[in-house]
Amino acid sequence: MPTPNAACEGAAGGAEGYARRVMAERARLLAARGQAPSDDAGRRAAVILDVGGQGHAIDLHHVLRMTEPAWSAMPRRPDCPAAVRGVFGHVGHLYTVMDLSVLLGGAPMDHAGAMALLRPVAGLPVARIALLAGRTLGVDDVVDAPAAVSVPGHPMAALPDGRLVAVLDPARLFAARSFGV
Repeated sequence: MPTPNAACEGAAGGAEGYARRVMAERARLLAARGQAPSDDAGRRAAVILDVGGQGHAIDLHHVLRMTEPAWSAMPRRPDCPAAVRGVFGHVGHLYTVMDLSVLLGGAPMDHAGAMALLRPVAGLPVARIALLAGRTLGVDDVVDAPAAVSVPGHPMAALPDGRLVAVLDPARLFAARSFGV
């Protein structure tokens, strides 16, 4: 006696056949989690941001969400760092919006095209941070680059197309700064 799903299982284009293929692929991916193949060793996904024509990568695990730049101006305390542009509310949390160009020692951006909401990092003086960038270049795999090429304070990584980007670690980026917000 045939099973109730026997007709759908045989149909390659059937809805149930599609669902089974999708579920099998998801199960395979979950089973392989944390077991990267040897040719992917050292690769990690990162959000690539453009700041003044220079590429910067932030590990995807540090980024909660990418969004359009939006913030509310706030009265500035005298001890407030120049990088602070304002605050942004998201899902009941208040984020301090910071200009990544200023944090990296450059001039303030005239126009920000992207904003990255970062996950909270233990030990930082500001609980929730949003970084403004010129634009986002998407998500890509990065691989550690030779130590000979580095931006002071930030290690370099290579993109699959060979371009080099500075890797920004939020803990390192904000650890030595004082915040008056």
